[in-house]
Amino acid sequence: MRERIVMEATILFQAQGVKQVRMDDIARELSISKKTLYELFSDKEELLLEVVKVISMGFHQNVKEIICSSANVLEQIFMLYKWVIEHCREVNPLFFIELMRYPQVQTFFEQVHVQHADRIKEWLQMGVKQGLLRDDVNYEVFLRQDGFQIDKLLINPEVRNYPPRVIYDSVVLVMLRGLATDKGLEIIKQWK
Repeated sequence: MRERIVMEATILFQAQGVKQVRMDDIARELSISKKTLYELFSDKEELLLEVVKVISMGFHQNVKEIICSSANVLEQIFMLYKWVIEHCREVNPLFFIELMRYPQVQTFFEQVHVQHADRIKEWLQMGVKQGLLRDDVNYEVFLRQDGFQIDKLLINPEVRNYPPRVIYDSVVLVMLRGLATDKGLEIIKQWK
């Protein structure tokens, strides 16, 4: 039952935004009582946190699949951002914006970013070894300034009105061109 509730809440939150969906709406969609819903989730924030965890697990599973099926780090980055853009198209921008209004969700994202910073640094250093990314960049500093955190752009109210593709072309491609070697730039041209 918990899984069904999380799945339905994911659909509703992503379609309408978090604030617009009430616990009553979720119970009604599942034809269950509010009492049953509240027995499993103490409040909306607890349910939202579970939704975010499920989405995060799916994202990280997709990352693993991309890494296993890609020839090099730049290809992995392009495939990852392509996947993000395709999935963001299906999600109401309010969902991203409203997520950060919930302290437990915000704490979860902060923990995830800390946990994955070393992995991302290793990933970028693999790009250096492959001769695709510059070796004169301090990637630790780069990551600390939120280098690959496109999610922060998606919740930025000044940027959210632009289509994900415009954000990608204006930010991600510019960033990658700055990090790429001549060999890396050739791969970027092919993917562009």
